[in-house]
Amino acid sequence: MTPASLAAAVECIQEVSDAPETRCGRVGLVGVSVGGTLALLAAADERLSPRISLVACVAPFTDLRKVMMLATTGTYRHDTGILSAYSTPPSLAVGLGRSLAAMLPTTSAALGLRSAMRTLDTASADPLAPLRAGPFDPLDRATNSVRELLANQDPARFDELHDALPIEIRRTIEALSPLAVARRIRAPIEIATAPRDRYFPVAESLSFANAQRARVTVTPSLAHANPRFDLESLNGLARLGGFIVRSLVAAEAVHPAATPSA
Repeated sequence: MTPASLAAAVECIQEVSDAPETRCGRVGLVGVSVGGTLALLAAADERLSPRISLVACVAPFTDLRKVMMLATTGTYRHDTGILSAYSTPPSLAVGLGRSLAAMLPTTSAALGLRSAMRTLDTASADPLAPLRAGPFDPLDRATNSVRELLANQDPARFDELHDALPIEIRRTIEALSPLAVARRIRAPIEIATAPRDRYFPVAESLSFANAQRARVTVTPSLAHANPRFDLESLNGLARLGGFIVRSLVAAEAVHPAATPSA
């Protein structure tokens, strides 16, 4: 997740909405996991918001700062300030580390950190351990601040380390958090997630719904990105089906009068 990936998504959506096959110049966005986060962020872009008929997401994250703390310390901070232990797959920490390294200015130290991030083992129980092993070649201040945050496992130190990041990176973290731009989205929003998603707590979706009109469907018939067809949970399947049907109906509800002006 980087500004470049968001810019590419916005460019793709613009091209599709301008295509002659696109009815009324409006498109619906559907995304899963980080793709759902990208869909929310793109729908908030002022160039696109009049053209989006629907945003449908499965298990997105909405606050990158909270996800950073979750991936590095195994702790999630709720809106109330309460901290709770929350185990996630090692790949989340690796993905986060690569995203943060990509936000650094292009220096020799930053390139070295990016290279090191590409060698991390996503199958390891502690993939960020090499960042704590040392000794390290001299790093510039910005690169070292990212390394220290990624190496930290103590939730009590997270805020201090976050605030030590360069201001440009902190601004990028906020810009890549749908919660910060929720009010700019004009389209209906449907979110589906599991009661305990493997990667992102259900609180990520509920916090977003509190900030912006969004319908959140919590169903055990999802295992992060994958549906679970369990006959013992027909209720959950019904809720998942409702999410799909509502999303399709909202995406179809495009009136010619809604065509955006050139």
